[in-house]
Amino acid sequence: MLARALFFVVLSTATFLFLWQFPSTGAQSIPHLDKLVHFGIFFVLALTFHRAFALSAKLSLLILVCYGFLIEIAQSYAPGRSADVYDWLADASGVVAYFILHHLLSKKSR
Repeated sequence: MLARALFFVVLSTATFLFLWQFPSTGAQSIPHLDKLVHFGIFFVLALTFHRAFALSAKLSLLILVCYGFLIEIAQSYAPGRSADVYDWLADASGVVAYFILHHLLSKKSR
């Protein structure tokens, strides 16, 4: 139950952050920082989703990658935001990286 609550807190926060229009900051001068943020958020989403629901890695991957796609579509309608296929690829990469790391660590512990 706690794992699901944590996942929904992370999901809600991520959705808010991805759709909210933030004022310009100096952080934009760091090349590809937004891609790293997308990767990190989706890595954490994958971790909390995996702990919250007893689904296969393939189904979890599909759900989270679709969520990333839907967020990018929603951003195209949000004022001051835009959709970016590279953001979606960073999202998907974060999810894939989590499941690869989880698989490797599970294999090592056996």
